[in-house]
Amino acid sequence: MNLKSLLVFSLALFSLSVSAQNKTFAFSEIQSRNNLQQWGNSQNVGQRVARFTPTEINLNVDTNYHLNIISKTDLPDNGVIYLCKDEKANAVTVMLIDNIKMYLYSKTKRFLINFDTFNIQGYMADTD
Repeated sequence: MNLKSLLVFSLALFSLSVSAQNKTFAFSEIQSRNNLQQWGNSQNVGQRVARFTPTEINLNVDTNYHLNIISKTDLPDNGVIYLCKDEKANAVTVMLIDNIKMYLYSKTKRFLINFDTFNIQGYMADTD
């Protein structure tokens, strides 16, 4: 393998490892939907984090969610839909929008979580 090929291979490997990094986002408020499917007022839940790895999502909203990612679909404008299973094999859908907010859908529960703005600088590079 010549030096140029080795450099291209190394660059490709590095870019794959960067895209598969863990992400951690902080949040302190959540919104849920009411019986009319309208978003309710924000509820302060204290400082919490949502951790994304290539295979799992872990966070605490109304309960602790330890989700195994079954599939991932990239959306336009930096959105991602994760189809997951929880510890009891229930289907849970997580939609991450531009690393600034996420929606969590589990059975009849619907949550909107806006991430705290300081994670854009601080938590985004967290690789545990």
